[in-house]
Amino acid sequence: MCGYDNNNDMDTDNKHIDPVGLVPKVLSGEATPEEQKIVDEWLSADPDNRVEFDSFARLWDITSSATAAGDIDVEAEWQRLDRAITHRQTRTIHLKRVLQIAAAVILVSALTFTGVKITGPILKRAPANEYASIYLPDGTVVSLNAGSRITYKKGFGISHRQLSLKGEAYFEVKKSNLPFVVSAGEACISVTGTEFNVKAYADKPLIRVTVTKGTVRLYETSHPDLEAVLTAGETGTYNKSNRKIDMQAAVNLNDFAWKTGILDFNNTPLSEVGDILANTYHISVNIDPALHDCSITVRFENQELDSVVSVLKSTLDLTVSRTGKKYTISGKGC
Repeated sequence: MCGYDNNNDMDTDNKHIDPVGLVPKVLSGEATPEEQKIVDEWLSADPDNRVEFDSFARLWDITSSATAAGDIDVEAEWQRLDRAITHRQTRTIHLKRVLQIAAAVILVSALTFTGVKITGPILKRAPANEYASIYLPDGTVVSLNAGSRITYKKGFGISHRQLSLKGEAYFEVKKSNLPFVVSAGEACISVTGTEFNVKAYADKPLIRVTVTKGTVRLYETSHPDLEAVLTAGETGTYNKSNRKIDMQAAVNLNDFAWKTGILDFNNTPLSEVGDILANTYHISVNIDPALHDCSITVRFENQELDSVVSVLKSTLDLTVSRTGKKYTISGKGC
């Protein structure tokens, strides 16, 4: 894992593992790749799962960042969580799940009270519905797409510059003699000082790296000799299934749409448009297969989702229905 210590001992049959029971390990940065994958898939399955995760994560942040018992009002925070759960009338959280997370929170509080320092990777993440800018100790700026997170060990910028990414991020790397290494699951990215975007979702078949400045080395985690060197204006994709790296001498502006708000469709298939909208506006898009090959050419700059959908609907004569953050698109076809 790009220089990270890893423990892969885990029962290969994950069907009976409760993802919520793994949340404390994810929040502490101690989850194995398989455990992380289970939680990632759970988060992707339902937007309500992300709300539940963020509620627990807030308690975790409060307890783990405190330096004395007086800094934590556990009762008040628990009441806030209880209210958040109670107000969610469309979903029931089992008591077992709540108790699992509560146990982790109480453990952190107890360790803080007794003066025991909690060690482990440092976790930074973006909220569920918007991206966040993170400033690393070495001066690097990381823009995290909604729901994405990075973890790194203590000493970052001093003894090492290694971190792990789950989701998507744009990196503006400060130059240094220490190599900057991003672990993105099955692939790694190594640089010294440059700017690039990494899309690395556990439930997606590709890991995509788009370079805007400098030079980037993209390579397979388990076989570093399988690599590609990318320069500004190039894109590299690692295919998890066939373990191949493809390069393109071009940059797609839509790779940055989640950060810039610019959508640039040029004879783009509707299936791809749906994926881009989902990633940019943090929604779920289901498109009738008969419409997948319908294409559109249009450009949007910082437009609200409703405006974008309205243009697509009128241009391609589509029928769009919405339930919460889930959009269903149908029509006569092309």
